[in-house]
Amino acid sequence: MARRVPWISDDAPPLVSSSVALLSATVALVLTAVSTYTLAAGALGAVVALVGFTRGSRGTHALGTALLAGSIVLAGMLGVAPRFLLAAACFALVSWDVGRNGFSIVAEVGSEAPTLRIELLHAVSSTVVFALGSSVGYAVFLTATGTQSVLALLALLVGSVALSIALQGE
Repeated sequence: MARRVPWISDDAPPLVSSSVALLSATVALVLTAVSTYTLAAGALGAVVALVGFTRGSRGTHALGTALLAGSIVLAGMLGVAPRFLLAAACFALVSWDVGRNGFSIVAEVGSEAPTLRIELLHAVSSTVVFALGSSVGYAVFLTATGTQSVLALLALLVGSVALSIALQGE
């Protein structure tokens, strides 16, 4: 049975995964919207991710998340406090991970199967894991350096992305 909304692809991820991912992207956007450039990059990333969800395109969703990550890096270069950058990175990772999981659910069980519990479980567990990882990383960063280097936060963001890719197992 096809979806009832004609402009949403049958390959689009389930509504809960898409909603959580877009909400997380919006929070990351708000946390880094300190200039016209960061706002534009973040908003473009969120819109591209939305297009990826409605068209059922993993690549477009990944591009939107990459633009969002670029806005976080740009905000760091503009002097945003590291705790806000790390929180924004955490939300961007949740957006990326939950979105990817939504695409995987559709590929495995189709678009009509009831998936609310697995979507909520994955969204909550991803949020908790990324929040705890960010908190521990930030505490270690502050303890080890005694300062707040943006380069160290960028390295932490890259490490978090690499860890989440490794944990996906694809």
